[in-house]
Amino acid sequence: MVVTPFILQPAAGLPPAPVSPPSGSRYPEWMTPFPNSKFIFWEVDTQADFMLPGGKLYVPGAERLLPNIRRLTDAARQGRVLLVSHGCFHAQDDPEFNTFPPHCIKGTSGSAYLAEALAEKVVVVANEPDAELPSALFAYQQILLEKQTLDIFESRHAEELLNRLPHDAEFVVFGVVTEYCVRLAAKGLIERGRTVFVARDAIETLKVEDGARTVAELKALGAKFITTDDALKLLDA
Repeated sequence: MVVTPFILQPAAGLPPAPVSPPSGSRYPEWMTPFPNSKFIFWEVDTQADFMLPGGKLYVPGAERLLPNIRRLTDAARQGRVLLVSHGCFHAQDDPEFNTFPPHCIKGTSGSAYLAEALAEKVVVVANEPDAELPSALFAYQQILLEKQTLDIFESRHAEELLNRLPHDAEFVVFGVVTEYCVRLAAKGLIERGRTVFVARDAIETLKVEDGARTVAELKALGAKFITTDDALKLLDA
């Protein structure tokens, strides 16, 4: 099933979020972190055009990931972890369509995040100069960033978002496609000094050989490949 995200506005009465916590305190008093803020779940491109048969850029077998994606997202719905997500939201004439077939055109059903991949309190941040991250990130279960290129860190708000998350947080990455956007998200986090886990039973590849090369590359960079069960156990550690 495909649904449109329920977009919340930043909670009223909260002051703007500082980039770093006040001296001597890990979090500002008004920021209530999740029970386990040591971990952040990082979800990549779980949209209809990629995930479902008949999608404009369908990844064969991706629909088989949905039970595990639901379980990972349930942790955010339950308030156990913050879920950061991003997806492709393209214009009709996006330059990326010179390389890939048209897909995830903003406003179409193909660009919609799947219900399995959406929490209840979601804020969507467009990749536009006048868009802003919410002042209180932890007032939401899920932050959904829009992007137009493969690399989320080429978008306007990803760097700021990462800098505002706890600096000792570790990241569990999942979604599609392994050798494209999953690779760039995981690699980008590692290059920025973050510890990265990849949920190997919640990712899918377009080409097996390219996926295998990506897994080897990320392992060499320090990423740890775990299962969905392992990821959820991290939250209880």
